[in-house]
Parts: sequence; structure tokens; C-alpha cells
Amino acid sequence: MARAIWSGVISFGLVTIPVRLVSAVRQNEVHFGELHRPDGGRIQYRR
Repeated sequence: MARAIWSGVISFGLVTIPVRLVSAVRQNEVHFGELHRPDGGRIQYRR
């Protein structure tokens, strides 16, 4: 689980809501698959 950078509370009168700020990380891997037009199957290339 991610460690909180900041934690605190937001209060509206008698209601308090705990809040945590965590850093977000997103994987930037993009995969493109070529499709065979007649049947829509994926084209696989083997080395």
C-alpha cells in the first residue's frame, strides 16, 4: 500500500472526514496488436 504524503481531516460542522494524500504511479506501456483483416485475428511475429 502507498505511504501517505499528507494526512488530515475536512470538517463540516459536526461531520469530519479523514483525508490522505498519496502519490500516484501509472505504467506507460502501450501495446499495439496488428489484426488480420479477413478474420480479425491477431498477427503474431516470431523471431
